[in-house]
Amino acid sequence: MTDPLERALSDARRQWVPDARLGVFEVRVAPATAPSGGRALVGATTSRHAVAALRRLAVEFGLAVDVTLLPATALHDAPVAVVTAALAPLLSAPGTTAERASEALHGETLEVLERRDEWLRVRAGDGYHAWAHAGYLATGPAEWAEDWVGRARARAVSAELRGEGCTFRLPIGAKVVLQRGGRVETADGRLWSVVSGAVRPEGEWHAEARFVAAPEWALRWFGGAPYRWGGRTEWGIDCSGLVQATYAVRGVRLPRDSDLQLAAGREVPLTSDGSSYQAGDVLLFAEGGRVAHAALWAGAGHIVHATITRGGVGTDDLFGASAFARRLRDGLVGVRRM
Repeated sequence: MTDPLERALSDARRQWVPDARLGVFEVRVAPATAPSGGRALVGATTSRHAVAALRRLAVEFGLAVDVTLLPATALHDAPVAVVTAALAPLLSAPGTTAERASEALHGETLEVLERRDEWLRVRAGDGYHAWAHAGYLATGPAEWAEDWVGRARARAVSAELRGEGCTFRLPIGAKVVLQRGGRVETADGRLWSVVSGAVRPEGEWHAEARFVAAPEWALRWFGGAPYRWGGRTEWGIDCSGLVQATYAVRGVRLPRDSDLQLAAGREVPLTSDGSSYQAGDVLLFAEGGRVAHAALWAGAGHIVHATITRGGVGTDDLFGASAFARRLRDGLVGVRRM
Protein backbone atom coordinates (compact mmCIF):
# COMPACT_ATOMS: atom_id res chain seq x y z
CA MET A 1 0.00 0.00 0.00
CA THR A 2 1.25 3.50 -0.81
CA ASP A 3 2.67 5.42 2.14
CA PRO A 4 0.20 8.18 3.18
CA LEU A 5 2.90 10.88 2.92
CA GLU A 6 3.98 9.72 -0.54
CA ARG A 7 0.34 9.72 -1.61
CA ALA A 8 -0.14 13.23 -0.24
CA LEU A 9 2.97 14.45 -2.11
CA SER A 10 1.72 12.85 -5.30
CA ASP A 11 -1.66 14.52 -4.89
CA ALA A 12 -0.01 17.92 -4.36
CA ARG A 13 2.10 17.43 -7.49
CA ARG A 14 -0.95 16.53 -9.60
CA GLN A 15 -2.94 19.48 -8.27
CA TRP A 16 -0.37 22.27 -8.49
CA VAL A 17 2.21 21.17 -11.11
CA PRO A 18 0.48 18.52 -13.23
CA ASP A 19 2.89 18.89 -16.18
CA ALA A 20 6.62 18.79 -15.45
CA ARG A 21 7.30 20.48 -18.79
CA LEU A 22 5.49 23.61 -17.62
CA GLY A 23 6.45 23.76 -13.97
CA VAL A 24 8.70 22.32 -11.29
CA PHE A 25 7.72 20.11 -8.37
CA GLU A 26 10.76 18.20 -7.15
CA VAL A 27 10.10 17.45 -3.50
CA ARG A 28 11.18 14.46 -1.47
CA VAL A 29 11.40 13.34 2.15
CA ALA A 30 14.92 13.45 3.55
CA PRO A 31 16.67 13.63 6.95
CA ALA A 32 16.32 17.12 8.44
CA THR A 33 19.47 19.22 8.60
CA ALA A 34 18.58 20.66 12.01
CA PRO A 35 20.45 19.24 15.04
CA SER A 36 17.17 17.89 16.38
CA GLY A 37 17.08 15.37 13.54
CA GLY A 38 13.85 13.98 12.21
CA ARG A 39 12.64 14.21 8.61
CA ALA A 40 11.97 17.11 6.27
CA LEU A 41 10.34 17.91 2.97
CA VAL A 42 13.16 19.18 0.76
CA GLY A 43 13.37 20.31 -2.85
CA ALA A 44 12.01 23.04 -5.11
CA THR A 45 8.84 24.10 -6.90
CA THR A 46 7.60 26.95 -9.07
CA SER A 47 4.14 26.96 -7.42
CA ARG A 48 3.37 29.18 -4.43
CA HIS A 49 0.24 27.12 -3.86
CA ALA A 50 2.36 23.98 -3.71
CA VAL A 51 4.62 25.57 -1.07
CA ALA A 52 1.57 26.39 1.06
CA ALA A 53 0.25 22.84 0.63
CA LEU A 54 3.64 21.39 1.61
CA ARG A 55 3.72 23.47 4.77
CA ARG A 56 0.34 22.08 5.73
CA LEU A 57 1.59 18.55 5.05
CA ALA A 58 4.65 19.21 7.19
CA VAL A 59 2.46 20.17 10.13
CA GLU A 60 0.23 17.14 9.59
CA PHE A 61 3.12 14.67 9.44
CA GLY A 62 5.45 16.40 11.92
CA LEU A 63 8.12 17.31 9.36
CA ALA A 64 10.45 20.22 8.82
CA VAL A 65 10.25 22.10 5.47
CA ASP A 66 13.16 23.12 3.24
CA VAL A 67 11.49 23.76 -0.12
CA THR A 68 12.73 26.55 -2.39
CA LEU A 69 10.20 28.59 -4.34
CA LEU A 70 11.64 29.15 -7.80
CA PRO A 71 13.00 31.48 -9.13
CA ALA A 72 15.61 31.25 -6.37
CA THR A 73 16.24 34.51 -4.51
CA ALA A 74 19.99 34.09 -5.07
CA LEU A 75 19.39 34.91 -8.76
CA HIS A 76 17.95 38.35 -8.00
CA ASP A 77 20.84 40.19 -9.71
CA ALA A 78 20.79 38.04 -12.86
CA PRO A 79 17.32 36.57 -13.39
CA VAL A 80 17.39 36.54 -17.20
CA ALA A 81 19.55 34.78 -19.78
CA VAL A 82 20.05 35.59 -23.45
CA VAL A 83 21.26 32.91 -25.87
CA THR A 84 24.64 33.97 -27.29
CA ALA A 85 25.43 30.72 -29.14
CA ALA A 86 23.72 29.90 -32.45
CA LEU A 87 21.33 27.82 -30.37
CA ALA A 88 21.18 26.45 -26.85
CA PRO A 89 20.04 22.85 -26.26
CA LEU A 90 17.38 22.70 -23.55
CA LEU A 91 17.77 19.44 -21.66
CA SER A 92 15.58 17.44 -19.31
CA ALA A 93 18.27 17.35 -16.60
CA PRO A 94 21.52 19.19 -15.76
CA GLY A 95 23.99 17.02 -17.67
CA THR A 96 25.33 16.64 -21.19
CA THR A 97 23.85 13.15 -21.58
CA ALA A 98 20.31 14.24 -20.66
CA GLU A 99 17.53 14.10 -23.26
CA ARG A 100 17.08 17.17 -25.45
CA ALA A 101 13.66 18.60 -24.65
CA SER A 102 13.81 21.66 -26.90
CA GLU A 103 16.12 24.42 -28.10
CA ALA A 104 16.44 28.17 -27.64
CA LEU A 105 17.62 30.19 -30.63
CA HIS A 106 20.27 32.89 -30.68
CA GLY A 107 19.00 36.11 -29.13
CA GLU A 108 16.03 34.54 -27.36
CA THR A 109 15.58 35.32 -23.67
CA LEU A 110 15.07 32.76 -20.91
CA GLU A 111 13.95 33.25 -17.33
CA VAL A 112 16.54 31.77 -14.98
CA LEU A 113 14.99 29.78 -12.14
CA GLU A 114 17.93 28.06 -10.49
CA ARG A 115 21.67 27.57 -10.87
CA ARG A 116 23.65 24.40 -10.18
CA ASP A 117 27.31 25.01 -10.93
CA GLU A 118 27.44 25.59 -14.71
CA TRP A 119 23.85 24.52 -15.33
CA LEU A 120 20.84 26.82 -15.32
CA ARG A 121 17.25 25.76 -14.91
CA VAL A 122 15.30 28.04 -17.25
CA ARG A 123 11.79 28.83 -18.43
CA ALA A 124 11.58 29.45 -22.19
CA GLY A 125 9.24 31.89 -23.87
CA ASP A 126 6.77 29.10 -24.68
CA GLY A 127 6.59 28.14 -20.99
CA TYR A 128 8.86 25.11 -21.28
CA HIS A 129 11.05 24.32 -18.26
CA ALA A 130 14.44 22.75 -18.91
CA TRP A 131 18.17 22.95 -18.22
CA ALA A 132 20.77 24.81 -20.28
CA HIS A 133 24.53 25.02 -19.89
CA ALA A 134 25.85 28.46 -19.01
CA GLY A 135 28.32 28.28 -21.90
CA TYR A 136 25.48 28.93 -24.36
CA LEU A 137 24.14 31.96 -22.50
CA ALA A 138 24.81 35.35 -20.99
CA THR A 139 22.95 36.31 -17.82
CA GLY A 140 22.08 39.67 -16.38
CA PRO A 141 19.44 41.91 -14.82
CA ALA A 142 15.97 42.37 -16.26
CA GLU A 143 16.78 45.89 -17.53
CA TRP A 144 19.70 44.53 -19.57
CA ALA A 145 17.49 41.85 -21.15
CA GLU A 146 14.71 44.36 -21.85
CA ASP A 147 17.19 46.59 -23.67
CA TRP A 148 18.28 43.66 -25.83
CA VAL A 149 14.70 42.66 -26.63
CA GLY A 150 13.88 46.25 -27.58
CA ARG A 151 16.81 46.47 -29.98
CA ALA A 152 16.84 42.93 -31.42
CA ARG A 153 14.04 43.52 -33.90
CA ALA A 154 15.47 41.56 -36.83
CA ARG A 155 15.50 37.87 -37.70
CA ALA A 156 18.15 35.76 -39.36
CA VAL A 157 17.13 33.80 -42.44
CA SER A 158 19.79 31.07 -42.58
CA ALA A 159 22.34 33.86 -42.26
CA GLU A 160 26.09 33.45 -42.30
CA LEU A 161 27.90 36.34 -40.65
CA ARG A 162 31.55 37.31 -40.93
CA GLY A 163 33.63 39.52 -38.69
CA GLU A 164 36.91 39.67 -36.79
CA GLY A 165 38.40 36.88 -38.91
CA CYS A 166 35.66 34.32 -38.19
CA THR A 167 32.18 33.33 -39.33
CA PHE A 168 29.01 32.75 -37.37
CA ARG A 169 26.01 30.83 -38.76
CA LEU A 170 22.58 31.52 -37.36
CA PRO A 171 19.41 29.44 -37.76
CA ILE A 172 16.15 30.70 -39.20
CA GLY A 173 14.42 32.96 -36.71
CA ALA A 174 17.45 33.89 -34.60
CA LYS A 175 17.11 37.38 -33.10
CA VAL A 176 19.71 40.05 -33.85
CA VAL A 177 20.07 43.83 -34.13
CA LEU A 178 20.13 45.15 -37.70
CA GLN A 179 22.11 48.38 -37.80
CA ARG A 180 22.28 51.08 -40.44
CA GLY A 181 24.43 50.06 -43.35
CA GLY A 182 23.44 46.40 -42.98
CA ARG A 183 25.78 45.57 -40.11
CA VAL A 184 24.47 43.03 -37.61
CA GLU A 185 24.95 42.99 -33.84
CA THR A 186 24.63 39.63 -32.13
CA ALA A 187 23.66 38.99 -28.53
CA ASP A 188 27.30 38.86 -27.40
CA GLY A 189 27.83 42.44 -28.60
CA ARG A 190 29.93 41.59 -31.66
CA LEU A 191 29.40 43.27 -35.04
CA TRP A 192 29.23 41.35 -38.32
CA SER A 193 28.62 41.58 -42.03
CA VAL A 194 26.12 39.28 -43.73
CA VAL A 195 27.90 37.13 -46.32
CA SER A 196 25.06 34.73 -47.20
CA GLY A 197 21.42 34.25 -46.36
CA ALA A 198 19.72 37.36 -45.02
CA VAL A 199 18.73 39.32 -41.95
CA ARG A 200 15.26 40.85 -42.17
CA PRO A 201 13.47 43.41 -39.99
CA GLU A 202 10.96 41.59 -37.84
CA GLY A 203 7.92 43.27 -39.37
CA GLU A 204 9.08 42.43 -42.90
CA TRP A 205 9.82 38.85 -41.81
CA HIS A 206 6.28 38.40 -40.51
CA ALA A 207 4.67 40.12 -43.49
CA GLU A 208 6.51 37.95 -46.03
CA ALA A 209 5.41 34.78 -44.22
CA ARG A 210 1.75 35.81 -44.35
CA PHE A 211 1.88 36.12 -48.13
CA VAL A 212 2.14 32.33 -48.47
CA ALA A 213 0.21 29.47 -46.93
CA ALA A 214 1.70 28.05 -43.75
CA PRO A 215 2.63 24.63 -45.23
CA GLU A 216 4.27 26.30 -48.23
CA TRP A 217 6.37 28.45 -45.92
CA ALA A 218 7.34 25.39 -43.86
CA LEU A 219 8.53 23.53 -46.95
CA ARG A 220 10.35 26.56 -48.32
CA TRP A 221 12.51 27.06 -45.25
CA PHE A 222 12.58 23.65 -43.58
CA GLY A 223 12.04 21.22 -46.45
CA GLY A 224 14.62 18.43 -46.21
CA ALA A 225 15.72 19.37 -42.71
CA PRO A 226 16.64 16.23 -40.73
CA TYR A 227 14.39 15.00 -37.95
CA ARG A 228 15.72 15.69 -34.47
CA TRP A 229 13.80 15.18 -31.25
CA GLY A 230 13.60 18.55 -29.50
CA GLY A 231 14.89 20.43 -32.55
CA ARG A 232 13.60 23.81 -33.72
CA THR A 233 15.88 24.70 -36.65
CA GLU A 234 16.73 23.76 -40.22
CA TRP A 235 19.69 21.86 -38.73
CA GLY A 236 17.23 19.43 -37.13
CA ILE A 237 13.58 19.78 -36.15
CA ASP A 238 10.76 17.67 -34.75
CA CYS A 239 7.09 17.65 -35.74
CA SER A 240 5.74 20.05 -33.13
CA GLY A 241 8.79 22.28 -33.51
CA LEU A 242 7.98 22.67 -37.21
CA VAL A 243 4.38 23.61 -36.43
CA GLN A 244 5.46 26.02 -33.70
CA ALA A 245 8.08 27.71 -35.90
CA THR A 246 5.69 28.01 -38.84
CA TYR A 247 3.13 29.81 -36.76
CA ALA A 248 5.66 31.87 -34.79
CA VAL A 249 6.73 33.63 -37.99
CA ARG A 250 3.06 34.47 -38.58
CA GLY A 251 2.84 36.07 -35.14
CA VAL A 252 0.98 33.17 -33.51
CA ARG A 253 2.50 31.67 -30.37
CA LEU A 254 1.86 27.96 -29.94
CA PRO A 255 2.84 25.51 -27.20
CA ARG A 256 5.96 23.42 -27.74
CA ASP A 257 4.61 19.86 -27.88
CA SER A 258 1.93 18.22 -30.02
CA ASP A 259 -0.28 17.18 -27.11
CA LEU A 260 -0.31 20.78 -25.89
CA GLN A 261 -1.05 22.03 -29.41
CA LEU A 262 -4.20 19.89 -29.37
CA ALA A 263 -5.71 22.48 -27.01
CA ALA A 264 -4.64 25.53 -29.06
CA GLY A 265 -6.69 27.37 -31.65
CA ARG A 266 -10.18 26.33 -32.72
CA GLU A 267 -11.44 22.79 -33.22
CA VAL A 268 -12.19 21.65 -36.78
CA PRO A 269 -14.50 18.63 -37.21
CA LEU A 270 -12.78 15.45 -38.38
CA THR A 271 -13.81 14.24 -41.82
CA SER A 272 -12.92 11.08 -43.70
CA ASP A 273 -11.76 12.99 -46.78
CA GLY A 274 -10.38 16.22 -45.26
CA SER A 275 -13.07 18.30 -46.94
CA SER A 276 -13.50 20.57 -43.91
CA TYR A 277 -9.78 21.31 -43.52
CA GLN A 278 -8.01 24.46 -44.70
CA ALA A 279 -4.36 24.88 -45.67
CA GLY A 280 -2.41 25.45 -42.48
CA ASP A 281 -4.76 23.55 -40.17
CA VAL A 282 -2.79 21.52 -37.64
CA LEU A 283 -3.51 17.79 -37.62
CA LEU A 284 -2.75 15.90 -34.39
CA PHE A 285 -2.12 12.17 -34.29
CA ALA A 286 -2.08 9.73 -31.38
CA GLU A 287 0.12 6.72 -30.90
CA GLY A 288 -0.10 4.34 -27.98
CA GLY A 289 -2.95 6.30 -26.44
CA ARG A 290 -1.25 9.72 -26.43
CA VAL A 291 -0.87 12.55 -28.92
CA ALA A 292 2.59 12.16 -30.39
CA HIS A 293 2.65 13.79 -33.83
CA ALA A 294 1.63 17.05 -35.51
CA ALA A 295 1.39 18.03 -39.17
CA LEU A 296 0.23 20.91 -41.35
CA TRP A 297 -2.61 20.33 -43.79
CA ALA A 298 -1.47 21.38 -47.27
CA GLY A 299 -4.65 20.57 -49.21
CA ALA A 300 -5.50 17.88 -51.77
CA GLY A 301 -4.96 15.21 -49.14
CA HIS A 302 -1.35 16.14 -48.41
CA ILE A 303 0.37 17.09 -45.18
CA VAL A 304 3.71 18.76 -44.43
CA HIS A 305 5.47 17.41 -41.37
CA ALA A 306 8.74 16.38 -39.76
CA THR A 307 8.91 12.66 -39.21
CA ILE A 308 11.68 10.18 -38.60
CA THR A 309 9.91 7.77 -40.97
CA ARG A 310 10.97 9.93 -43.92
CA GLY A 311 14.09 11.23 -42.18
CA GLY A 312 12.97 14.81 -41.84
CA VAL A 313 10.67 17.48 -43.23
CA GLY A 314 8.62 16.75 -46.33
CA THR A 315 5.14 16.16 -47.67
CA ASP A 316 3.07 12.98 -47.66
CA ASP A 317 -0.30 11.89 -48.99
CA LEU A 318 -2.47 11.28 -45.94
CA PHE A 319 -4.86 9.20 -48.04
CA GLY A 320 -2.17 7.14 -49.73
CA ALA A 321 -2.04 3.35 -49.70
CA SER A 322 1.19 2.99 -47.72
CA ALA A 323 1.21 1.45 -44.25
CA PHE A 324 2.56 4.75 -42.91
CA ALA A 325 -0.39 6.70 -44.35
CA ARG A 326 -2.88 4.19 -42.98
CA ARG A 327 -1.28 4.41 -39.55
CA LEU A 328 -1.54 8.19 -39.63
CA ARG A 329 -5.20 8.12 -40.68
CA ASP A 330 -6.03 5.66 -37.91
CA GLY A 331 -4.29 7.86 -35.36
CA LEU A 332 -5.82 11.23 -36.31
CA VAL A 333 -7.50 12.57 -33.18
CA GLY A 334 -7.82 16.30 -33.75
CA VAL A 335 -7.60 19.17 -36.20
CA ARG A 336 -7.03 22.72 -34.99
CA ARG A 337 -7.30 26.04 -36.85
CA MET A 338 -4.80 28.54 -35.48
